[in-house]
Amino acid sequence: MSDFYRDWLRESARLDAVVGKGPVVARGSGLKWIETPQDVRTAMLIGEATGFPTQGTALVKAEIPAGWRSGRHSHGEEGIHILAGTGFSVIDGARYDWKPGTTLHIPYGASHQHVNTGSDSAVYLSAVTHDLDFAVKLGRLDQLEEKARDDGELARRHPAERSQFAADGRRISLHLEDAIDERARRLAGHEHQRPGKGAHRHAGIWILMGGSESPSDETNGFRAKAVAITNIFEEAPHSGSHKHAHTEAMLYVLEGRGYSMIDGKRVDWEEGDAVHVPPRMTTHEHFNDSDARTRTLRIEFGIRFFYEALWRGYEKLQDTLEASSR
Repeated sequence: MSDFYRDWLRESARLDAVVGKGPVVARGSGLKWIETPQDVRTAMLIGEATGFPTQGTALVKAEIPAGWRSGRHSHGEEGIHILAGTGFSVIDGARYDWKPGTTLHIPYGASHQHVNTGSDSAVYLSAVTHDLDFAVKLGRLDQLEEKARDDGELARRHPAERSQFAADGRRISLHLEDAIDERARRLAGHEHQRPGKGAHRHAGIWILMGGSESPSDETNGFRAKAVAITNIFEEAPHSGSHKHAHTEAMLYVLEGRGYSMIDGKRVDWEEGDAVHVPPRMTTHEHFNDSDARTRTLRIEFGIRFFYEALWRGYEKLQDTLEASSR
């Protein structure tokens, strides 16, 4: 038997070095696209496979050509955000329609498949925790059907969406126009109806699956535990967000360009890029130094909140950092 204790010490030191030196921005212009049994065209933005030191998490981009459907599979929990195209998904046997701006929650173990019903390619982001699920021996990835050209079979079997909610009451889909618009809520004087933590720090916030304290907040009816596509943040031209520190999170740039200061280092980004806040107490702040607005999509994972609840020193730091910078 090897000296397992010394192995643990070596692994601890290795991880400290890796997390501190890993990449921070995934460039949308440099993605390496592949074909899989599930997707005609897909690429990983952030994940272990692309050199990012994650907590077993990944952010993937995929395309469904016009006239095609994805494969059908089941695995751990997943969050999906539609970037382009129109279509529907069949999740646990129920149909959910989508369009640009729709957010979808795939419950753990639910079989699912996506169909492009439009004339252009459909593009979506997928946030998953496959590597984490496999590491704790609770992960399963079952390919139930491979991708194929769509002849309308699924539409015939599922001719119309019945609800945005599953049979057990959890929300599965949310269109952007139905999301909570923090800016409009504040302007209408409804602050007392729902606390808007951090709303003053951004030009606009759209609350999707929530998760400012935990993905399990059940915002908008979602019941995410492992993966939450939480918000869309808008920054006005020549403005910044706020300095804060927490463990892992991701931002995908939906619109515009700007930069982030991450542990004192500047990283520039533009539409189609993704920013990784690595799994340690990382101090960071985001800026829009352009003449147009920026919009970013935030993704958070339950493993972050699990450790924040257990370990002192890993709680999110915000007010203290803001005060120290004034």
